[in-house]
Amino acid sequence: MTNRVQGIILPVALWLMTGCAAETAPTTQPSATEVWAETQAAETEPVPQSQNEAGNVIRFDEMGISVGFDYPEGFSQSIATSMLGAYEPQAPFDLPYPQNARIFFTAYPGGSEDFTANGIRVFRAEEIDALETGALESLYAVLDEQTDHHSDFPRMAGAGSLIDAQLIPLAFRNGNGYRYLFTKSFSADPLTGTTLTYMYQGVTDDEKFFVSFIMSVDAPFLAGFIGQTLTTPEEFETYYQTVNAQVESATGGQFAPSLIALDELISSIIILEE
Repeated sequence: MTNRVQGIILPVALWLMTGCAAETAPTTQPSATEVWAETQAAETEPVPQSQNEAGNVIRFDEMGISVGFDYPEGFSQSIATSMLGAYEPQAPFDLPYPQNARIFFTAYPGGSEDFTANGIRVFRAEEIDALETGALESLYAVLDEQTDHHSDFPRMAGAGSLIDAQLIPLAFRNGNGYRYLFTKSFSADPLTGTTLTYMYQGVTDDEKFFVSFIMSVDAPFLAGFIGQTLTTPEEFETYYQTVNAQVESATGGQFAPSLIALDELISSIIILEE
């Protein structure tokens, strides 16, 4: 909880220095249309289920892998798949992302930009570690309970986390990782909506592939916190401590999509190297 409180204090410092907004900081990423115009969607084809342990498997020839997963009960089966080649940063908080395979769940509202869109992304772990030195070590440190300092990859826009809760370890079929809920912001303002980000960070057992999953989830029980007037840093900190406590204690079924369903989807993922 110490690091989560520090995550709350950071935006308070930003509030005092910037007056509640970082006007020069960009808040959008390049659109999927702009990025996909440069890298065409990969031609994919299903792999017979007898060759794997998942109900749905999509092959990405450019990376020499197939990504399998099962749909939880009631989960929409509308998807879009593509390969993204090396990406050049378009904003100060961007990273030069390496090649990655993507499976987007298009029926759910959420991040419409390429790097915040709902879905699974698979990277080569060695390329992630080269991009952010110690990324895998940090992941294992969280799983070993040596620290609760966790990262978001791809990087989400914002100077600090306002909500940071529900961190739990979560294994997939041939790997391990953790998931958590958060919101990030460039300014210290009260909630303007009830949408949070569910993020998963994991690595295969052979440490060859890094798996990231992003899904926007709605927390309707936070509606009463929207637009509250905060006049001092102390009020801000108390406000977000209360909000975080509400998110931390909520059950999976209080979110939409349900955290139970999202955890089931993550648990079913398998990365098959050709």
